[in-house]
Amino acid sequence: MNGLSLCLTLLLAAAPARADLLYLNKGDEINGAVTAMDAAAVRITAAGKEQSFPRQEVMKIQFVKEYRSGAGEPLQDAETARLLAVPPDPKNYPNDGYLTWLNETAIEINADRSWTLTRRGIRCILRERGKSPAAYLSHNFLPGLQTAVIDYAYSVTDSTVSYLTDVSVMEGSPNLSYPSYDRLKLVKYAIPNVQTASVLGYRSHYATVYTSTYPFFADIAFRYYEPVKTARLIVTLPDSLKLSYFEFNLPKGTVFSKTVKNGRTVYAWEASDLPSYRSEPESPPFLRYTPQVMLSLDGTWGDLRAALAPLLKERLVVTPAMSAKAEELTAGKKSDLEKAEALYNWIAKEIKYQPVPLDDYSYLPKPADETFNNKAGNALDKPFLLYALLESAGLKPEFAYARSKYAPFAGNLPNIRQFDYAECLLEASGEKLVLAPYGDTRRYFELNAVLQGAKAFKVLGEGEPLFDNPDHSADQEADITDARYALDKDGVLTGSYSSRMTGGVQAGMRGYKAYKKEDLDRDMEKYVHSIHPLARLKGYILNNLDDLSKDLEFSLSMEAPGYAMKAGRFMIFKVPGLEYSAAGAAQTERELPLFWYSRSRNTRTLEIKLPEGYRLYYAPKQLETELAGQSYKAGFKASPGLLTFTEDLKTEKTWVEPSDYPKYKAFKESLAQFSENWIVLEKN
Repeated sequence: MNGLSLCLTLLLAAAPARADLLYLNKGDEINGAVTAMDAAAVRITAAGKEQSFPRQEVMKIQFVKEYRSGAGEPLQDAETARLLAVPPDPKNYPNDGYLTWLNETAIEINADRSWTLTRRGIRCILRERGKSPAAYLSHNFLPGLQTAVIDYAYSVTDSTVSYLTDVSVMEGSPNLSYPSYDRLKLVKYAIPNVQTASVLGYRSHYATVYTSTYPFFADIAFRYYEPVKTARLIVTLPDSLKLSYFEFNLPKGTVFSKTVKNGRTVYAWEASDLPSYRSEPESPPFLRYTPQVMLSLDGTWGDLRAALAPLLKERLVVTPAMSAKAEELTAGKKSDLEKAEALYNWIAKEIKYQPVPLDDYSYLPKPADETFNNKAGNALDKPFLLYALLESAGLKPEFAYARSKYAPFAGNLPNIRQFDYAECLLEASGEKLVLAPYGDTRRYFELNAVLQGAKAFKVLGEGEPLFDNPDHSADQEADITDARYALDKDGVLTGSYSSRMTGGVQAGMRGYKAYKKEDLDRDMEKYVHSIHPLARLKGYILNNLDDLSKDLEFSLSMEAPGYAMKAGRFMIFKVPGLEYSAAGAAQTERELPLFWYSRSRNTRTLEIKLPEGYRLYYAPKQLETELAGQSYKAGFKASPGLLTFTEDLKTEKTWVEPSDYPKYKAFKESLAQFSENWIVLEKN
């Protein structure tokens, strides 16, 4: 994912200061600086005093590097001194573990479009639970593209300064499981000696060289899940370059300034007293609501396409083996639509998806033949291979990058680093297709929910560069079920359940193809147990799990002894599987919007054959409600010996503002109350 607000890319560099550890045979451990060492003795300065130990008394020496370059004297730092002088009262932050006193980002852009970003922070621990999250930091960097340094990191506890050392720093590879995409490096470290009321300080910077496929782009957030006293962003660049920026959701009182001096322009944003976010169910992705500023250098989408298109075409390598595969897959297919589906299905299934984001590897796809030969690709390379095979099959595809729903899109910032995915566009048999073969669970016409309605940028193709992806209707993300049950005079419920699924519902169900038979059996048992604790699975059908050319076939049969309770001449029970909860709407009010990635629809028709000698005595009245972009309609129909229940639940609005939350709450509560109703039968 893009966004320097989410991670600061760092490469560790040596610092001259040390804090060495001397381990003696008798068990003592001395922390200081080794000043001299020869065959006879080791001299070490600790607590301002130099000591000498014979070599035979020394078990081992550990040379430790401290990260304190550029720190100066922490206790003399103005911001730190101000915080230490008047520490915050935890009572003023009852829900928080720590306070970020200062969160400062400074970006220096050079005339050659390279840039350096410096991140500085000061934190204060308010409560015990704030210690670990405040002290633990992790950063990413791209070797060969970025060089970076941890300048310093320290804690001040009871006037004692403890610096970060290399003992607490570890470097690894987060994408080690994907060898062909193992470029990104991860640095993790923990600031030492952190206690309640400790003050933590850290600063790091990194420099990135400019390339046309990894240009300057930054997305700086101001507010997080812990409070921030002061958040500051400063951007400096020469007058020969022009900065473009997009302000999103900035709080009232944010101070902005722009100054020009000595041939350089300085942009600055500062916000104060930002409260923490609370965790709320059904919230949007973080970057869809947090205050932020997105930054890029000036340009146009047309210029960006003109620069990228030749680079992509250079990598559009189609070998004889690829042409033969395209011919094999499309043999006997009469329409362009059939050909496109066959090629999509092969890539979705045979090219293993590598979930490595573009920003963690490259915005320029690998040569198509490399992906074909490796049988593996990420969200850029799999669509690019599909584009190559579609062209090889004589079709006329287009190729685009897409911005997911994880973050807002800034149309005034023409930058390839705004995008997270790639896709193929194709008009076939009168249909306009958006083909995105990432995993192996969605059919060719089932666009991933994170890209439905999202902005996309056409690089290879005609027409306007920017366009909107199609937005699936509720019926394209549906679960349509049909159930037939019979209830006997002893209260035993038997019957079957079948479902027709579309979109993400069907894709989710296809995940079962990776299950072993015994694990799948166990999950089906769990499902019938959710209907009734004593329910037993009699059998199930789950066909076409691995066949993307067909929809799933799913059904199961069950028996539930004691499903209905008997009381005298009456028998009572609930609708099987009807259970709605208002748990997600338990708050009285919300700060954040409600969010879903796609529209959805769930419909059900359920018939219950009544036991002989019984008739319907009571069934709930029909419920029909529509609030906050959600609708529900359910009711019962009785005929001799048969009770039919139907329901239809639809989500049409995928974004509900906090002002409409009371309506959503009322909607959820009405469904929960309706599902608690009992059905009563009476003996004739």
